[in-house]
Amino acid sequence: MRNPPLPHRWTRTTIAVSALAALGLAISACGSSGGSSGGTPQGLSGTQAAAPANPQYTAEEQAAQSVLRPAAGSFLAGKVNETVLGSTTPANGDINPYAIWPVARTVGTVTAGDVLVDNFNNASNNQGTGTTIVDMHANGSQGVFASLPGTVPGCPGGVGLTTAMVQLKTGWVIVGSLPSTDGKLDTAGAGCLLVLSPSGKLAGTIAGSYLDGPWDATVQDNGDTATLFVSNTLIGVNANSTTAVDRGDVVRLSLAQTATSAPKVTAEAQVAGDLPERPDAAAFVKGPTGLALSPSGTLYIADTVANTINAVPDALTRGASTAAGGAFAQGGQLANPLGLALAPNGDLLAANSANGKLVEITPSGKQVGEYYADDDIGQDPPGNGDLFDVVVDHAGTGVLFVNDGTNTLELLH
Repeated sequence: MRNPPLPHRWTRTTIAVSALAALGLAISACGSSGGSSGGTPQGLSGTQAAAPANPQYTAEEQAAQSVLRPAAGSFLAGKVNETVLGSTTPANGDINPYAIWPVARTVGTVTAGDVLVDNFNNASNNQGTGTTIVDMHANGSQGVFASLPGTVPGCPGGVGLTTAMVQLKTGWVIVGSLPSTDGKLDTAGAGCLLVLSPSGKLAGTIAGSYLDGPWDATVQDNGDTATLFVSNTLIGVNANSTTAVDRGDVVRLSLAQTATSAPKVTAEAQVAGDLPERPDAAAFVKGPTGLALSPSGTLYIADTVANTINAVPDALTRGASTAAGGAFAQGGQLANPLGLALAPNGDLLAANSANGKLVEITPSGKQVGEYYADDDIGQDPPGNGDLFDVVVDHAGTGVLFVNDGTNTLELLH
C-alpha cells in the first residue's frame, strides 16, 4: 500500500483538454540545438483559476526527503505551479507516454504550437506495444497524429514507440521503436527508427547494425541535412538475467532529406559506448536514455543505470569512440535520470525515474535546484517511474513533462 501524500508545495491545476483556452505556451524541442526548430510556435492554451503559490517545503517534506531549493537565478527558481494539460491516451487506449515533441511549424496535419506525444504501452499495459502518437492541438483539442500497425516490414520485432522522437524542419517525423510482442523483454526485437510523413503516414524505416533498442534521440537540424543522435539500450542484454552489461551506446546518424524525399542515412558512427544497460521488470529495460546537444556540440547522455550524466565533447565532429564520455554530474539529487533538456540559461534539466524530481544542473556540473514533478509527495520513493521526457518552452517560461502514472501532459510554470 502506498503512503498518503504529504502536503504539496505547489499549486496543481487539472485542465480538461477540451477546456484549454487561455494559457499561452511557446514550446521548444527537448535536446535540440539552435538549428533544429523552424520558428517560435504558438503553444497549447488553457484556462486555470488563480491560486496562491506556495514555494516553501514543509517540515514534513524536509524530514522525509533530501531537498535542494532552486538557487536564485536558476531556471527552476520561482516555478511553483503545475498544470495538467490533458490526457495523452487516444481512443485505442494506448498508455505510458514517453516522447514529447513541440511542433515548430505548420506542415502536413500538424500546426505550429501543437505537441506530439507518443505511447510505449498498449491498452493492456504491455510495454513495447504502443503504436500511437497523440497530437495535442494549440486550441485545446486532441487528435491522433499517427496510428501505426503492430508490425512493420524492415523493423525487427514490430512497433513499440520510445522516447526517440524528433520532427525535422522538412516535416518528416522520426520515432524509435523498441518492440515486444507481449510486454516482456524476452520477446523484444532490435527495433528501428520509423519515418513518418508530416501527415503521420508511415514512409519507411531506418534500421541496421547500428540500432538495437533505440531509446532516445536528439537532433541538429540544418534543413536538407541533419545530424541525429540515438541511444541504444538492448545491445547484449539477456532477458533472463538482471546483471548489467556495459554495451549500451549512442550513435550519430547523418541524414539527407527534402520536403518530398524521406530522410536517408548517409553516414553513421558511434560517439559513446560501454554504457551500462540491464533488464528491469518495472521499466522493461534500463540503459543510456536522455540526450541533449549543447550549442557548442557537447552531447549530454543520461546514464540511467550508473545514475550519472555523461558529457561527450565535439559530438558533431568526433570520430568513432568506445568511451562512455566523461562524468558530467552524478549522485546528489539524481535518481536514475531519463529525459534531458537544455534550459534557455544553458543549464541542463534531468527528469528522474526513481524519485519524481526534475533536477537543474549548471554547465559546470553543479546541481542548483530540484522540483518534485509529481503530486505523490511522500511516497517511497515519490513518483517512482512516473517521469520520462521533459522539454522547455521557447519563451523560457515553463517545463513540459509527461506523467506516466496518470498518462497526462503537464506544465511546470
